[in-house]
Amino acid sequence: MGRILTVTNSNSTVLGRRKKTIGRQIVIGSNAIKFITITIIAILAIVYLNQSTAGANRSIKIRDLEQGKSQLMLERERLEAEQTRLKSLKEIDSGIEKPVLESGAQVNHIVN
Repeated sequence: MGRILTVTNSNSTVLGRRKKTIGRQIVIGSNAIKFITITIIAILAIVYLNQSTAGANRSIKIRDLEQGKSQLMLERERLEAEQTRLKSLKEIDSGIEKPVLESGAQVNHIVN
């Protein structure tokens, strides 16, 4: 039916004759080397920036957590002082006998 098309280096199209096909060699010129170099440098720069940003984010989170911890410690100290104050007020109240009110008939009034 159809013929197989073979791309060759020779100008001959005679059947039955062995022909050399075009070689598949990759030729890298100066422009390709520049492009590859710039691409590699750009990829390395992106990786570096990603790593440094991740480190900065972690340090910000750590700083926020430490700041929250210090605020909670101050609140704890304040609440412990309040607890001590309330305990001492309760002990003072329990140690004092409450005076019993006398009826109004037994009160002596001083008249000038």
